[in-house]
Amino acid sequence: MRITADRINSEGTGPWQDVTFTNWSQGGLSYAPLRVQKYGNRARLDGHAQPTASFTGNQTAFTVPASLVPAYQHYFEAIRITSGTPTLLGVIVATNGTVTVYTSSTLGTSDRFDFTGIEWPLD
Repeated sequence: MRITADRINSEGTGPWQDVTFTNWSQGGLSYAPLRVQKYGNRARLDGHAQPTASFTGNQTAFTVPASLVPAYQHYFEAIRITSGTPTLLGVIVATNGTVTVYTSSTLGTSDRFDFTGIEWPLD
């Protein structure tokens, strides 16, 4: 096996990058900013966010950088990390980088969700 600079760059861990918020914002916990990172041939989210206005149904939450979009759409769940009953939020990461969230109950501006552990292949 030959190790080249191209192989190290494609399989290595990249820097953390910011997401672009749409209808959501950074959550109130400063130690857990929402960000995305390339590692190997995958991308992963880390941190939390919350809606900027109450809603039910679906909503675009944020967008990941173009270099970290998946080759096909992926489906996930994020968990509410505020007090009360844990609530799961449906999450779709689309091929254009748009992250859409889905809920059947009303979410308020104080509801924070952890996106840590959501990851997808880049190829």
